[in-house]
Amino acid sequence: LISLGSTLEEMRGLRLDDAKIHETAPSTSQPEVPTEPGSGTETEISSSSKAEETAVGEQNGSVFIYKGMAMSMFGGSQSMGKWYADVINSYAAALPDVQVYDIVVPTSIEFYLPEKYQDISAPEKPNIDYIYSQMSDAVKTVDAYGEIAQHTDEYIYFRTDHHWTVTGAYYAYVAFCKEAGFTPTPYDSFEWNRKEPFYGTLYSQTQDSTLRENPDYVDYPTISTPHQAYMYKRGEPFTPYASTIMADYASGVNMYSVFLHGDQPLTEIQTENKNGRKAVVVKESFGNAFSPFLVAHYETVYIVDQRYFELNLLDFIKQNGVTDLIFINNVFAANTAVQIQWIQGLMTQQWAPPVQEETEESEEETESSQEPEDGEEDADRDKDSSEDEEDEDRRKKDQNDEDEK
Repeated sequence: LISLGSTLEEMRGLRLDDAKIHETAPSTSQPEVPTEPGSGTETEISSSSKAEETAVGEQNGSVFIYKGMAMSMFGGSQSMGKWYADVINSYAAALPDVQVYDIVVPTSIEFYLPEKYQDISAPEKPNIDYIYSQMSDAVKTVDAYGEIAQHTDEYIYFRTDHHWTVTGAYYAYVAFCKEAGFTPTPYDSFEWNRKEPFYGTLYSQTQDSTLRENPDYVDYPTISTPHQAYMYKRGEPFTPYASTIMADYASGVNMYSVFLHGDQPLTEIQTENKNGRKAVVVKESFGNAFSPFLVAHYETVYIVDQRYFELNLLDFIKQNGVTDLIFINNVFAANTAVQIQWIQGLMTQQWAPPVQEETEESEEETESSQEPEDGEEDADRDKDSSEDEEDEDRRKKDQNDEDEK
């Protein structure tokens, strides 16, 4: 049985020394989870140098598993970073009356990859620094990295999922407030809720037993600022649906969707604040846990998913009197061509209603419209009848002429 178990483990990947390579790779858009700064779970992520020397790590394609925590391995490049920065700069140039902010978020592997495995993943900070160095003076860059790096002994990233927890997102929010001139809402002032157990995307991809033994949980705050939230669905960019900021029903692998009901094209949150400031947040899924904290500081917060928003973003910003445009992307997204293309495309795309397929009901209406109206059918019948009688008279006349001959 032991031999069989080892064989099955090897079938899941090629083992090299104390690392294991699998061929599945994680996506960049899903869940989240939080924990209070200084809580007891902090030590579950941090580790002593002595333990690092003997602990075994596993590499799973682009996923590295170490001490019950899965991490996505980073590549990135300066060319991609430059492209991303250029796109953000183009928004600042097109919107001179709007303050543009950019937040590039580091991921867990930047802080928890053991020293002896450092060569399997590129460092993220040099890439983030390079991106920021390419930003124009019109863009305010947010040092989320520096704030998060001060709290690596806390539960700021999931173990089984590629997202950050709400605590990690909170520290990015603190960094943003420093740039935007806001006083952040104290962490302890929120009422916190929890969902558990949470097995995220990286567990789903690897099915690793050590991850199964170390499930996550998802904490999420109750937003006390008076507000009304609206959701806009795909294909209906002008139809608001009354909604909530948090989705209490979220469960299972989609538990991270408790934030904003997952990745919606547009979420609009109106508040009673009166300070003349309105924000648009352009994000991928890392922004879901971050955006709710902004509700305390703006009259209206519009949260745009760069993958699913269907309107022209420049027009939307101008029409709604937006003052602040905030881009937030994890470092993987900021180095991924399709993500950059989506952000860039928001500047030029135009809404085109989907073509409606002809339904059976409309086909029946078309057929009925082709049927003769009352009276027309009778008139046609009478006409046909008189023509038949004339034909019969001609036939009889021809027959009589023949008989006479």
